[in-house]
Amino acid sequence: MFSKKKKAGALPPGKYRMGGKHFKNDAAFIKTAVQDVKRLEKYCGLTKDSRLLDWGCGAGRLAVGVRERFADDGGRIADYHGVDVQQELIDWANQNLAGPGFRFTCVDVSNERYNPDGTPERTLATEPGSVDVFYAYSVFSHMNDEDTPAYLKLIHEALAPGGRAFVTCFVEEDVPGWEENPEGYGPLEWKGRLHCTRFARWHFEDHVNGVRLAVDRFEYGRETDGQSLYVLRRR
Repeated sequence: MFSKKKKAGALPPGKYRMGGKHFKNDAAFIKTAVQDVKRLEKYCGLTKDSRLLDWGCGAGRLAVGVRERFADDGGRIADYHGVDVQQELIDWANQNLAGPGFRFTCVDVSNERYNPDGTPERTLATEPGSVDVFYAYSVFSHMNDEDTPAYLKLIHEALAPGGRAFVTCFVEEDVPGWEENPEGYGPLEWKGRLHCTRFARWHFEDHVNGVRLAVDRFEYGRETDGQSLYVLRRR
């Protein structure tokens, strides 16, 4: 469990939560986290013995869900590793959520929206073949078309045999291969670099197939702001 100096029930303040209005309320924040952990169990085989990489973890929403869902197993799994490019969020998570079974890493890699001055060197901050379950919620929805296949390749390398990746992104039929902030699309007015990146479904799946990943599951438009869900595995 968490050390005594850390608050076991700590939740990040609203400004750290990401995801706009969807995660601002405490109850919704925890509920959505637990729901996603349950989906990782169902779709990706997550168990208390799994090694989970939460890529784009923010301040640790999914870590809170893991703690709640696995309360009967000591509130932890074999390894939860949260990775993000935003130092302030990782600092909060390390101060409030890190402990046995939970760790957080800040990577200074470039993203035009969240870390424009970062290094162009791409990394997932993990060893090849070391991840049983990979989770990237609302990450590819803020990614350019060059980084997308490069990071999908790194996901392929990171997955252990039998591992699964749970990712969300904006995909549609009959649209250009990749667009940034498409006008009149979705529930928001997109502003700033990579606020919304949308793929033609065929184009995103070409990226997937090109790095020897396969689609295990696809659910259209049910995620935050109309994103779609992919569950991927190695081919």
